[in-house]
Amino acid sequence: MGYYPVNLVFLNFTVPVYEYVCVVFTSHQNCIIYHYYKLLMKINTQLPMKKLLKPLALLICVGAIVSCSKKDVPVPVDPVTVNPISDYTITPDPADGFTFKFNSLAKNFSTLEWRFGDDTLKTDTTPTHTYLATGTYLVDLKTISKTGDFSHKDVVINIIPDSVLKVTAVKTENLYQLKFNAAVKGNIKSILWTFNAVDPVTSVVTTTKSTLLSPLQSFTFGSFNNFSVSITTDKGSTATISRSVTTDGIATDITQTYVAFSSTNENKDNNNENSLKLVDNNIQTKFGFYSSFPVPEIVTLQFASPVAVNLYAIANGNDSESSRDPKEWYIDGSTDGTNWDVIDHQTLTVGFADYLTSIGQQDTRYNRYFYYPIANPKPYQYYRWRIVSTFSGAFQIDEFKLFK
Repeated sequence: MGYYPVNLVFLNFTVPVYEYVCVVFTSHQNCIIYHYYKLLMKINTQLPMKKLLKPLALLICVGAIVSCSKKDVPVPVDPVTVNPISDYTITPDPADGFTFKFNSLAKNFSTLEWRFGDDTLKTDTTPTHTYLATGTYLVDLKTISKTGDFSHKDVVINIIPDSVLKVTAVKTENLYQLKFNAAVKGNIKSILWTFNAVDPVTSVVTTTKSTLLSPLQSFTFGSFNNFSVSITTDKGSTATISRSVTTDGIATDITQTYVAFSSTNENKDNNNENSLKLVDNNIQTKFGFYSSFPVPEIVTLQFASPVAVNLYAIANGNDSESSRDPKEWYIDGSTDGTNWDVIDHQTLTVGFADYLTSIGQQDTRYNRYFYYPIANPKPYQYYRWRIVSTFSGAFQIDEFKLFK
């Protein structure tokens, strides 16, 4: 702050002038404030006035300093982040295969959201949820903290029909009759059985239905049939399973569970018709060997553990009538892959396609399954199909299947 004497020419005479300059510099948040005050006072003989203005200017400067400090911008402070942790356990209901209890183990959260993969949402900490159908569901727990941060934990729940519905079929005292029964993990509200009995000669299908828990059903010997059963629980959940069945009971295809496969012959000219096509579960593909067929052709399947095979199936090719069909073969079983027991032997007098033509099914004579029961099933770890002759030198078959 300064006090400086100057002169001013005014109306043709000179008078003393005093300039009071107040300069204030403050440094805070890189802010520099400049205050300039200029007071003019004409000096004649009024010295007391000069003494009054000097302290007045000082007060103005002090006020400017205070005013500047009040306008300082505060330093921004980063907010504290709270990261929630999503975690939970799932407990299946022992009495209901569709119901699960979820228990949150989440931390550092203010709200949470459960999504169960079936368009439902819940916000309580330990919800119980019942699914209305079998299937695969993605359970997602989202937790949100007080700062708006969030996390997820996802778990897949797979409800397969066999986990909630068990079906059995046992022989009765009546020949070729079976008694079916359904056991459900839950309370049954309704049940519907649909049986499709296939005539082994004409392939005509006869369908019957039942709403009994344990219905009786008869089939023709040598036939390969199928059925389905659908249930609804008292909570509205539904499940359906389908099975193949013969006069000996339910037949389950085990072919695709093999752990090793081999064939003594191979189609080296066309990989699309190699020996693995016999067990690819596709009736539209085939194993074809079109030169002079070196017999025996031996197809061997090894399983992880011994299993009893109740019947097997052979599907014929898509052309050439019956000339490439097998004529005579054996089914063998072994516990060690070295010593073999004969468990079935067949010799055909007419090939597959020719037989179907003879019963009026010429238009559907190709790509058809033919089923053969095993008279005395025993558990073996190795099975082989040993073909000793065909109707001509060549060979072709779509599929070979084993059923327990």
